[in-house]
Amino acid sequence: MPIFTSSTLVAATPEALFRFHENPHNLRAISPPGLRILHIQAGEQAVPGEEFTIAVRQGPITLHWVGRWETVVDPGLLIDTGVQCPFAHWRHHHIFEPHAGGALLTDRVEFRLPWFRGGAIADRIVQHVVLPRMFALRHAATRHYLARAA
Repeated sequence: MPIFTSSTLVAATPEALFRFHENPHNLRAISPPGLRILHIQAGEQAVPGEEFTIAVRQGPITLHWVGRWETVVDPGLLIDTGVQCPFAHWRHHHIFEPHAGGALLTDRVEFRLPWFRGGAIADRIVQHVVLPRMFALRHAATRHYLARAA
């Protein structure tokens, strides 16, 4: 199964990163340009076993996502899984670790494309092009948002 990992230093505490990421409503603040959030139904705090729903539009395509908080370890770890999503498997670790001058934010995503979209080439494109681009934009937006909030 392909795994994507990306880390960035953020001038914030692990606690601040945890609070920000446990609230799915904050996706609006860090979504890449061209990705429009249509709807988010979720609590403001992550609770293990709780589901959240998100609808997004990218160009002419609308995607519906049902996720579930699998693991919540305040302030160092959030894991969400895709219950109904464009992937056959999606498990996203949000890891927050203390680091000099702030915190290290690491996103680790295990994924599998549906068989009809799958294949080694498609996996590599998602792993080495799509996810790096998306998380680079999300990490930059997170750094900017938390710097403004400080």
